Parts: sequence; structure tokens; C-alpha cells
Amino acid sequence: MGRARREPGALVIGVDASAAGMAESSLRTARPERRGGLPNALFVVAAAECPPSDLHGIADELTILFPWGSLLRGALALDDAAAAGIARLVRAGGRVEVLASATERDGQGVPPLRAEDGPAIARRWACRGLALTTFEPASAPQIAASGSTWARRLGASGGRGRADGPSDAGAIGRPTWRLVLRRDGRLALGR
Repeated sequence: MGRARREPGALVIGVDASAAGMAESSLRTARPERRGGLPNALFVVAAAECPPSDLHGIADELTILFPWGSLLRGALALDDAAAAGIARLVRAGGRVEVLASATERDGQGVPPLRAEDGPAIARRWACRGLALTTFEPASAPQIAASGSTWARRLGASGGRGRADGPSDAGAIGRPTWRLVLRRDGRLALGR
């Protein structure tokens, strides 16, 4: 919950379908402030496909770091239910930033991302009222700034990996892409 620590005036809400995935962070932030607790951090157990209605339209900024499964497919607007759930969280004028990586060997049904995928991703998100403003290889500093432990575990790297296909986590690292989406002035919660 680095962001909650860096920005004490911001309310930071962690959402994960797995309570176990947030247990340690939740316990740490629930401590008294004098012991490192963060009163501006909350945790919600919910799947991307069905975020609680109390969170609809709440997010000025939504960050998705190294999603997997349906959340990865939703972040790329390949899974309608997950994409709709993500879109419902973002308020008018809000922003979504995603750091994503997909390789053939992941077995997630998502092909490796390529620069040519940008227009198709943009079209899919436009149906949800979100405009794709950035689709680029993530830089090493952007990945490091995310503070994601998954980035380290996956061997994520800036750039596109090897030119001849998906890279292995190694010297070059796993190709990682940065997507930035913006909600226009309309907010359609029912989609």
C-alpha cells in the first residue's frame, strides 16, 4: 500500500477476488498509525466482474498491476464481464492505468501483446466509455515505480522483450505493456 503511505490525503482501496491475497496488507494497514497503520487504506474482496455497487463511479484513478486470468482479459477488454466491472469503478473524468504482460506459455488465452494491438484494444474500451490514450511498452522505471512484487516474480522488464517472440524472464525480461484509459464526461453504470 505504498500509495496510501505516499499520499495520506488519498483514499486507497485495494480490491482482489482472493481475501488471502490481501490478508497481510490488510493486517498491516489496520494497525494503529503509530505502528505503521494506514487509516486511508481499505480492502474489498470482490471479483472484477462484480464490484460492489458502493464502489461504482468512485475511482478518480484505478491502477491494475500485472493482472492474471479474467482480470487480465478484462484489462484488455477481452472479457466483457470483467471489462464492464472495471469500467463501472471509474468516475467521469477518471483514469485507469494498467501494467500488463502476457506470453504464450502463461496459458491464459491471451496472446502476447504487440504494438499493433492498440487500435483493437481502443475499440473494445470505447464501447465501455473509456478512451485508450496510451498503449506502449512499459519502461523499467515505470515497472519499478509500481512497487509490484509480481513484477519481480514474473521477471517483468521494460520494452518488448526479444524481437522474435515472447521473452523468458531472464536477461531481457518479460515484455510488459502500459495502458492508460480515460473516462469521458459520461458515466454509464449499467453497461
